[in-house]
Order: sequence, then C-alpha cells, then structure tokens
Amino acid sequence: MKTIFNILLSGSALLLSASCSKWLDVMPQGLTTEENLFSDYSGYRSALNGIYQQMSSASLYGRELSWGFTSALAQYYDFGSMSSSQLYTYTEKLDYENKEVLDYLENIWQTAYNTIANCNALIAHVSEADPGIFPYSESGEREMIYGEALAARALMHFEVLRLFAAAPVVDRTSKAIPYSTSYPDRVPTRYTTEEVLAKIVADLEAALPLLEINDRNLDALKSASTRFISNDSRGLFFGYRGTRLHYWAVKALLARVYLYACDYEKALETATEVYETCSEWFPITTKTQASAITGAVKLYDDIIFAAYDQYLKKSYNDVMLSSLGSTSNFILALRQPKDRFSGETSYDTRYMYTINQPDEEQQEDLYASCKYVKYTSSTGSDYDQENTQGALIPVLRMSEVILIMAECKARGASGQGDGDISAAVSDLNLVHKVRCSGRKTVSASNYTEFMEKLDLEMWKENIGEGQYFFFLKRLNSPTLVSTTQTIQMAGKYVFDIPDSETTLK
Repeated sequence: MKTIFNILLSGSALLLSASCSKWLDVMPQGLTTEENLFSDYSGYRSALNGIYQQMSSASLYGRELSWGFTSALAQYYDFGSMSSSQLYTYTEKLDYENKEVLDYLENIWQTAYNTIANCNALIAHVSEADPGIFPYSESGEREMIYGEALAARALMHFEVLRLFAAAPVVDRTSKAIPYSTSYPDRVPTRYTTEEVLAKIVADLEAALPLLEINDRNLDALKSASTRFISNDSRGLFFGYRGTRLHYWAVKALLARVYLYACDYEKALETATEVYETCSEWFPITTKTQASAITGAVKLYDDIIFAAYDQYLKKSYNDVMLSSLGSTSNFILALRQPKDRFSGETSYDTRYMYTINQPDEEQQEDLYASCKYVKYTSSTGSDYDQENTQGALIPVLRMSEVILIMAECKARGASGQGDGDISAAVSDLNLVHKVRCSGRKTVSASNYTEFMEKLDLEMWKENIGEGQYFFFLKRLNSPTLVSTTQTIQMAGKYVFDIPDSETTLK
C-alpha cells in the first residue's frame, strides 16, 4: 500500500506536529512515498541522513540538549539582572510552569518522537531489504544502516526518559513514556521506567552485531583526525564515522544507560571494554594538542560520538549576542567558572582553552564557553572566524566512559559506596591529570569525598555539553550548588509530559 512517507532530506527548519496522533508520523519535508524512497539503496541512505539531521536540530543536540536548555537548567550561565524576557531566564529559575520552559519541552518532545518515527519507518524497511541492493553489501552496508537506526531510536527514547520520568534511583515502576517501535504508531502506550530502559538496552544490544561488521576495527575510527572527515574509499556516506552511531559509540551509550539504570556491574563491564579496547583511539586531549587549535576548542580527541550541525557557529553566535535594549553583550556568560577551577586555572586545559575571557582588563568577571565560538571581544564584534573543530556537538566522550568506571568501582558490589576508593581515584585521575597537563591529581579517602570530586569533574567536563543536569538527576542530588547559590531540587528533576499528549494511555 502506498502511504505517504515524509523524511528530512535537507537541513531546513523543523515543522512540529501538535498531538500524539501526529508526532509518530514523520515530518512533511522532502515529501515522497515509502515505495519510491526505498526503491533503491540511495533512499535508505537519505533516510538515515535525515535522522541525524533531526538529531542535530536546535530542539535536540543542536542546542537544547547541549549548550541550551539543559545547560541553563544546570546553572552554568549567569543571567544576573537581565530582562525577564531574556532567553532561558525562566529556565535558569527552574520555573517549570512558565511558557518559555513549556515551549522548550514541547519542542524537545515533538522532535524526539518525530525522529523516532523516522527510525521506525527506516527499520521496518531495512530489516526486510535484500542486502544485494546495496553497493557495499559485502562490508555490511545494510546492516550498518539497520544498526544505526536501532541505536538512534534507543538514544532518542533515552533522552526523553531522562527529562520526563523520575530517575530509577527514585522510581522505576511508575508509568513513564511511550516506547514506539512501529510506524505509524497512532495509539502509543506508556511503559514504566524499568520497561523503557529494558527496551533501550534491547535496541542497543541488537544494534551491536549489525554495526560490528563495518566498525569493530575500522581504521577511520582510530583517531580524531580521521573519524571526523570523509576518508572512506566507498564514498561520503561511509565517512565521518565519529558523527554516526558506530559500534563503539553504541557500546559507550550502553555504559551510560546501565549506569542510569543503577546496573553498576554491567556499566563497569561495558565501560571497561570500551576503555581497554579504544583508549588509544579516543585519548584525552593534551595541553599541547589544545594549544595548537585555532578557533573554538572542543578537546575533540576523546569524542566518541558527536552530532553535526553545519550552522552551529551562527546559531550559537546569534543566541550569545542577543540584543538587550541598546546594548549587546554575552547572554550565555558562564557563572564564575574561575571558582570551579580554583588553583588550576594556569594548567587545566578545560579552563585555559574552552573558556573565553575577552577584554580581561575591562570585564574581568565575564567568561564564556569557546567550544562553539571563540570570541575576542565581549560584544562579539570580533571573534575567531576559523573553527577547526567546526560543526561538532559532543554527545559521548571517552572521559565519561572513564568516569563511569571510576564511579562503579567506588560504589562496589553493594552499589552504595563500599568499593575500592583507591582504584576509583586512580581512574578519575586518568581524566583529571591529563586535563591538568600532568601537574595535578585528585585524592579521596572515602566514598563521600570521591563523589564530591566526581561531581566537580563532571561539571568541568560538561561545559556546554548538557550532561551535568542528568548527572545530578541520576543521583537524585538534593541540591544543585552553583558558585552563587544552593538550589533545593526536590520536585525539580521531572518535567510533566506536554499537555498536547494528555491522551496517552
């Protein structure tokens, strides 16, 4: 039967549907039919590329799940006395009833589930496709597309779960969100957090053997200089593996999911496999490497998976320099980062190369992340036009994999902190010591001290990357401590499902 299949075939703006009867249909862009789209291999490639474009949109990793909404929630930005109409003002105040916050959440929900619908349509076809229609069937082209679609479906459900349901450490048995596996899905059913996590793991586990054919020992993955460029003799579609959900990205994501699910044994096992196999492929960026970069610095050597947005610099610059009355100044100014790096500002690469302090003599307290744009003026009239790490938005890093290992070792068999603190600290220093140019290590004599050091390391690692809020939520931290205040977080970690979805079962 000919059904209309709408897929993102370009980078044009998203058109969001308004209710659950629509958000699991695919969006009306590059309109074609399923029959035509999947008539040959090029349609499968276009469908997968469209999924990644959606994931890189402003509602997802292009902004809100990286340097936008989730970073504002985590109090990275200092909005001071800015106008109440300013971007993220009510997000920073954790005022979840305000229209600003509700709109962000609605867009995240809609775009994530539209992306899931794209995944489901692709999965339905590629799972039945004849491998012979793909030019590189012998190297697993069909399987690669299938595996990436499964992984993307799992990742999008995971992001929605982390926003709209309680962390498993608090409640794993209440109804959470829909897990959609069919296209179209007109009557989505909500599952418990535990059930959703099991489905996420199942999709990721199913993706691994499909991706292994192409990726397990792919030379292009073994350095940042090759995994973020088109360097495959088979053509552009097979390049840029660092911006695709390749085998080791899925393994790293599994470690993150297991940790969130409080399955510390499997989280440690999976993270250890990734580290022991791939640590030389995804090394922590050294000071020498960081200092050689012109423009925005993402410390990208250890990035396992990044979203890709060719318009990222413009999007970030437009937000950063939003007009305030008659003046134009940094909107996303960091909240006193110097205090977080106390005693280490002269050698921690994260402070030295990813935090920008323009016009130091005139505005000594004004700081901004330069992971996306490196400014040389507080008004943005002058900023570095060259960005050699360009359009990348970090989603998964080796540093996180290492910190997962560290936390699980500290937790021990009980999961409550009776583990090997010495081994945990040693792992944490695999990140901290390199970030600090080999000049500084951290120490901890007990679990509480270790978790305090881990908290600080997570904050430093995730400037502009959106993960710190979820770190606090996973632990059900009672407070969110910024450099200027302590916020009580009871009731602040879970967002209501958008009003447009009140018909969900």
